Amino acid sequence: MRFPTRLALLGVAVLAVTLTVVAVLSAQIVRVSGRRAVDRELRDELTTLATDLPPLLGESGPPTDEQLRNAARQYLALHPGSTRHLTVLTVAGASYSNRTGPEELLELRDEGELPTGGVGVLRTVDTSEGPVRVLSAPLVVRGREVGVATVLGPLREVRDDASATLSRIAAAGAVGLVLGGIALVVVNRRAVRPLTALAAAARTTGGDDLSARVPEPARRDEVGDLAREFNRMLDRLSDDAEHRRRLVSAVSHELRTPLAVARGHLEVFDALVGPDSGPVDGEAVARLAGVLRGEIDRLTRIAADLEAVVRGEAGGDVTLGPVFVPDVFDELRDRLAGLGATAVRFATPPPVVVEADEHRLAQALLNLVSNALVHTPPGTSVTVDAVAEDHQLRLTVTDDGPGVDPAVRDRAFEPFVTTRADGSSPGQGLGLAVVRQLVEAQHGTVSLESGPGGTTATIRLPLDDDADAAD
Repeated sequence: MRFPTRLALLGVAVLAVTLTVVAVLSAQIVRVSGRRAVDRELRDELTTLATDLPPLLGESGPPTDEQLRNAARQYLALHPGSTRHLTVLTVAGASYSNRTGPEELLELRDEGELPTGGVGVLRTVDTSEGPVRVLSAPLVVRGREVGVATVLGPLREVRDDASATLSRIAAAGAVGLVLGGIALVVVNRRAVRPLTALAAAARTTGGDDLSARVPEPARRDEVGDLAREFNRMLDRLSDDAEHRRRLVSAVSHELRTPLAVARGHLEVFDALVGPDSGPVDGEAVARLAGVLRGEIDRLTRIAADLEAVVRGEAGGDVTLGPVFVPDVFDELRDRLAGLGATAVRFATPPPVVVEADEHRLAQALLNLVSNALVHTPPGTSVTVDAVAEDHQLRLTVTDDGPGVDPAVRDRAFEPFVTTRADGSSPGQGLGLAVVRQLVEAQHGTVSLESGPGGTTATIRLPLDDDADAAD
């Protein structure tokens, strides 16, 4: 059974219980109200009797039995009775009653089965004609009790009215339950429609397909909130999946450079020690082995840098110390030579010392140069320069390419932002992010200026004023 139907049946059950309670209470109210009306009429009859009977007995002396009988007959003749009560007067050993009255009471009188009640006490007596309300009171004339008056009222009509009320409410309730049940099924199906769509979306969501979304209802209730939060969850999962995809691509991109350097030097090594190489130059082999070890170390650091970028930390494993700037340029030349990027021009660096990490600084410059080479047309000129002024070292990588798209220029150093807005960049947007993390870890800053005439990436580091400049 579908959830809307179960919910509708539950609602119908609650309504049925409620209507049953209402019907029973309504019938009881009708019964009590009817009985009170009968009681009121019986009391009114006794009040009338106490007022109208004594004048019929005269005003002199105690009444005789004959006077009492005549007075009783006269009173009953003047008050013939009603359809709601019957009056019985017992005086001088004789009983007299109304000629007319409720049929059930007349039948009980004719059969001699009229009930009697306690004096001054209202009570209900069950008879063959149904329940009867009975009230008795003494007849007092001139301070003397001369008889008993009994007033009776049938309760069958009251009972029938209560039963009719219960039947009408039950009939109306049955119709209401049917119509209400149908309305509840329709309303519940509309109310849970987002849940059905959510279940369908959940069934189709899996693997790499996170494109399913559920319609978000305008109403601000729990179902609407669930639909909206489900879509937000899918958005987050989609973002995470895209983030992982970019990370994998970025790792491949960032590791490609040191691997290419290592491959280039291995080819040189092969030429040095191959069968056609002649005598082995031990010094050259040792130098190549050092370069290869350096590249392996850089691979390790790049992996740590990528992890730091993803976690949003302030950089990888950076060890600060005095760094002679020309040494950084020499290391950068060696690494570019391993990449085959011999067209990069180097200006003469100032012979100054900065507080930095030589290998990390060379890696940051290499990323900037690689970014310039990859994201510019073939034949673009790339220049690396350094200037010492105002107690800081300014390192620049400049190209004369078409410039960075203005749409991404201000976000170029954010993770996964490529320097081309159209997404045609072969990189995955981590190269410049790594640069920023490395430079900031060395207490420096990096910025990017770009226009139609080219792009300049600038690294600024504080100079070590206490260190001696080399010759």
